Amino acid sequence: MAQSLSAAPGTASEPLSETVAETFLALLKQKGIDYLFINSGTDAAPMAEAYARQHLSGLEFPQPVIGTHENLVVSMAHGYTMVTGKAQAVMVHVTVGAANALCGVMNAARDEVPMLFMAGRTPLYEKGPLGARSGAIHWGQEMYDQAGMMRELVKWDYELRGGINVEEVLDRGLAMARAQPAGPVYLTLPREVLAEEIDATPVAGTPQEACSAPAPAPDSVARLASLIEDARCPVLVTSASGRDPSTVAPLAAFCERFGIGIVESKSRYVCAPSDHPNHLGQNVHTCLEEADLLICLESDVPWLPQTREPKAGARIVHIGTDPLFGNLPLRSFRGDLFITSSAANLFEPLTRALDSIESETATQQRKAAIARLAAARRARLEKRLSALLAAPRMNKDWLNYCLDQVLGGDEIVVNEYWVDREIFNARGPGSFFMHSTAAGLGWGMPAAIGAALAAPDKTIVCTLGDGSYMFANPAACHQAIAMHEVPLLTILCNNARWGAVQASTIGVYPQGHAAKGPKPAPLSDLRPVPDFEKYCEASGGHAIRVEKPEDLQGAIAEGLRIVREERRQVLLNVICE
Repeated sequence: MAQSLSAAPGTASEPLSETVAETFLALLKQKGIDYLFINSGTDAAPMAEAYARQHLSGLEFPQPVIGTHENLVVSMAHGYTMVTGKAQAVMVHVTVGAANALCGVMNAARDEVPMLFMAGRTPLYEKGPLGARSGAIHWGQEMYDQAGMMRELVKWDYELRGGINVEEVLDRGLAMARAQPAGPVYLTLPREVLAEEIDATPVAGTPQEACSAPAPAPDSVARLASLIEDARCPVLVTSASGRDPSTVAPLAAFCERFGIGIVESKSRYVCAPSDHPNHLGQNVHTCLEEADLLICLESDVPWLPQTREPKAGARIVHIGTDPLFGNLPLRSFRGDLFITSSAANLFEPLTRALDSIESETATQQRKAAIARLAAARRARLEKRLSALLAAPRMNKDWLNYCLDQVLGGDEIVVNEYWVDREIFNARGPGSFFMHSTAAGLGWGMPAAIGAALAAPDKTIVCTLGDGSYMFANPAACHQAIAMHEVPLLTILCNNARWGAVQASTIGVYPQGHAAKGPKPAPLSDLRPVPDFEKYCEASGGHAIRVEKPEDLQGAIAEGLRIVREERRQVLLNVICE
């Protein structure tokens, strides 16, 4: 990526801060913030000046990562954190920037991504102190309650009101962001406060201890172990336990040992290897007629009540750092047991509890029931693939099959739209990421850029639909890839429509006029779509248009070669049904 703005060696006998902005940035770095993802405005002047005189101050600051849209910088930070687990900082321009960033902040909130989200504040004073209002926008951009637009989506909001307690404010905000369930926090920064001059002072922040993750109460573990032992067809449903990659192997081992099925319900991560013998797929609805125990682990929407419900008499357990998902206004999935625990702290005590009461006969019965369900899942998939291979068509199934055939397993896939993990096999922890259930469009490509910053030795593949690509501000994204030198392969499913809008319309009105055609359904037609290749080429990338099924695997392979060998970004514009 672009060269760091580090201090020149030997230019100061001791690093000293002379403004609140310098103290603020130095403390961010000392608190573990490596990057400042920023879409700056007039409020960032004291920050810019701090970076400009860094060679004099000698202070270490987070590396600035510039993006030319607010959704871009927020989602880049999101992508960096989802790969590394390390919270980062984002700064945007006052009220208007925060409004543009709201969609990205909602994605981070629903996906429990820790983030220090900051916006400047319109200068407090009309005249007087350094940093006071200096342009007409400083009147028009002020709001009575700037943080109000974010308050429902962040865990904490505050305004820095002076240079006296910068470290205390940062400690409080970062602690709140990182504590599980994690999420974004919001800090507003008035320009006069950042510009405030102070006596030249060293900056020495105290390292912050993270809050420990919640662990299950012993009586809850004992009750769950008893429910598992009594069950004949238990299924573990998870959507986000793989947010912590260290949980993938323990989950897989636990379920195999005790005969528990695994469903990754609209999973945003690899929560279990796709080739696990007990894997029952991505849709719990296929298991609900048989399952007599559902263990919902970090799953905000384990099933769709309008579509299908667990059978009568099935026992339901919800487990997570917030098993009630209290930030969701309406969520009424029934449950017999609710356990507050991280996934990482669950399997060891639960294994011990089951070991103490396990009946080999009951375990074998569970394993036999899950084996039947797993075999049925494999048969469904084989039937689906047989029809696809007999007559390849340029549809999403073919995209998934070709992607699965070409990728070697060492890549990171960031998906916003078309990857179907029934066909595409994601085996390794941390190798697949998908948008949150909020699904605020425009997340995927910026998140892939953040992932590339976080894992420079990995090949990043971004899978998008044409609509989500346009929502991502593609010119800004391709420019950011070039600026920060993080080439990635972007594969578009270009069917010139809002697929979700069409599917929703037909789902609600299966016998309606939209279902009878013609397609696309009203309000979903995006034609004419741009020549997407030109967005990539304008920032020095290589673009390939793919129209024939037989050309797709070769195009993906060539795209990977260019990214890896030439270090250029590549866009595949795949024309689909």
